[in-house]
Amino acid sequence: MTVAAPPAGDGLLRALHPRDPLWPLACLVLPLPVWWLLGLANLGWFLAAVPMAVSLVRRRRLRVPPGFGWWLAFLLWLVLSTAMLGQDPTGTVAEPASSRLLPVAFRFAEYGSATVMLLWALNLDPVRVPAARLARMLAVLCGWTVAGGLLGLVAPTFELTSVVETLLPAGIADNSYVQALVHPAAAQVQDVIGTGNARPSAPFAYTNTWGNALGLLLPFAAAAALLARRPAARWGWTALAVVALVPAVQSLNRGLWVALALGLALVVVLLFRSGHTFPAMAAVTVAAIGLVVVAVSPLGATFTERQSGEAPSDEIRSFSIARSVEVARESPVLGFGGTRAQAGSSDSIAVGKSERCPNCGNLALGTNGQLWFALVGQGFVGAFFYVMFHVSLLRRFLRRTEPGDGVLVACGAVGMALALWFCLVYDRTGPTGCIEFLVIAVAAKQLADRVVRTDPVRQRVSA
Repeated sequence: MTVAAPPAGDGLLRALHPRDPLWPLACLVLPLPVWWLLGLANLGWFLAAVPMAVSLVRRRRLRVPPGFGWWLAFLLWLVLSTAMLGQDPTGTVAEPASSRLLPVAFRFAEYGSATVMLLWALNLDPVRVPAARLARMLAVLCGWTVAGGLLGLVAPTFELTSVVETLLPAGIADNSYVQALVHPAAAQVQDVIGTGNARPSAPFAYTNTWGNALGLLLPFAAAAALLARRPAARWGWTALAVVALVPAVQSLNRGLWVALALGLALVVVLLFRSGHTFPAMAAVTVAAIGLVVVAVSPLGATFTERQSGEAPSDEIRSFSIARSVEVARESPVLGFGGTRAQAGSSDSIAVGKSERCPNCGNLALGTNGQLWFALVGQGFVGAFFYVMFHVSLLRRFLRRTEPGDGVLVACGAVGMALALWFCLVYDRTGPTGCIEFLVIAVAAKQLADRVVRTDPVRQRVSA
């Protein structure tokens, strides 16, 4: 049976056609709210990676991003560290290695899916799928993230039982982590500043995941505005970037706030360095106006109150980081293959989980930042490989000198700077890991495709 060619044109819906190279990602991103309602928005990334992996297997050769050797070294350490799963560092809950296999397997799936997406996106046909087309898909994903944030503000109690949740066995569906993945909820209601705040999370599992994704994706909304040909599209993407500030502030997510400031500062530096003085001054002006608007609006009060007090989570975070470093020192080379549960709580070893208090104590060490997770799981050596991969990419994207590479490589540089910041405050999850690696793919593809487009011999090889 002959499958019709994809419809002509540059529309987003074109990517849903099975003959379009972008279809595995498009089928996940474009109808993401539907997958979220079904309970598949977080697990769908693993499913989308399957056809991507099949297409990679069929290729004769693969392009890899700069510094990919560091990532391969980290993956090797990930495998070697499983030899330590049966070890229990001092002050942690003793468990058999078999009880830790499922979480480790899930983490393997997260890293594997992200790696597949990176290689798949980087190796897409440069003619049919230029980097700008892939970047626009990330801009759409940014739109859904902002929409989910707004939903969390206007309907914070919205939640429902998903199809996936219904189909899962009760013993699995009742697990708190599984619940977060498959149970659609607009926000997490937490007592952060004493008022029972609704913190946006849709279409992701957690507020921190939402903030991580927004920070990585927002530069692509700005890029879409800059690259748009039609004024309506340009103003639409600009409006999206501005509106995103409302749920960003209301999320009370200080990690995201720092990321937005860091990203803006880096963009201004890049603009000045490349000689684009007027856009740089315009960015500074817009940022100043935005700060004034936030200050005189109710958002300013929220921001001030969040910064003025010390949240209960601050003590837990500092304790977890300190204990993660202590645990890593007991196995500095290989780590322990995965996270470990602290015996008791930060206050007393006697305060732990029980039938009457399932959420008491036994804090999972390393889960409040990917760097700390890597320290516990893969030791100082594995964490070094992880960081160096991102540092090498950041250096490469910052060193770009070709004027044609422009905004998309700048998005990659900002993304890597934010990824290094986020690894201190956010644990890497399935969606954010894949999003981060797609950000890498866009910038690396822009650099690699430039060579292919200007070399007829390489054009024939890539085909």
